[in-house]
Amino acid sequence: MEIKTHPPVTVLYSSHQTTLNTLHQYVGTVLQDLLAEAANQKALISGPVYWVYHGSDGKPDTEFTLEIALPVQGMSTSGKFGVKQLPPFKALVHEHVGAWEDLPSVYGQLLKFIDDRKIAINDECREIYVNIDFQDPRNNITTVQMGVL
Repeated sequence: MEIKTHPPVTVLYSSHQTTLNTLHQYVGTVLQDLLAEAANQKALISGPVYWVYHGSDGKPDTEFTLEIALPVQGMSTSGKFGVKQLPPFKALVHEHVGAWEDLPSVYGQLLKFIDDRKIAINDECREIYVNIDFQDPRNNITTVQMGVL
């Protein structure tokens, strides 16, 4: 685990009000729509998909904002989705290799690290899906970023 500041990134994105209990409805489907829109606009896909969580407190029924974002270049507008620049992001970072069902324990480790060192956090977390493998989830690579002040 380490604290890093990530540079800004331009994304094509879709925003949703959801809970941890209802996240599953967005897995795969929104990404396919974002990829199709980027292809239709002849944009360059410049990175892996991000899930940006605003206001999630880890409780399964708390509503929060989820942005599913695809880094792109050569695209300034979209008729179907938003286009914006994610600002620089200072975060505690951990790379997780394996099933997404194990991500709650990753967040537990991050929170313990933060608590032990009295690090102030903000209300944003990001998951960057470096590799997605629906056939063998042990091959998933997810970078978890917990926003710090």
